[in-house]
Amino acid sequence: MSDPFAQRAQAVQRTLLEMEENAAENDLFALGYMIPQIGLVQEMADYDPAEVVAEDFDATYWQWLESTFAQDGMSDADRAQIAALWQRATDQTPE
Repeated sequence: MSDPFAQRAQAVQRTLLEMEENAAENDLFALGYMIPQIGLVQEMADYDPAEVVAEDFDATYWQWLESTFAQDGMSDADRAQIAALWQRATDQTPE
């Protein structure tokens, strides 16, 4: 059975890893923060693969990040940088 949530997670992770390879030094912290969160989201997500679409991963991931920002005391500047990189990653990742 196909799992669009997991497939999207893997695709976005590949994009983020590619972005990290070519990243400016000032983007490395944000990308290093974002990449390991993908595996955590996959571990913690409770879903039925038959009832999700790929975009559900994007929404779940972003909600997860927003909750970790608060827990980690993330600055507004770091949040904004992560949001911009996330938008770029989702735009660059094929559906």
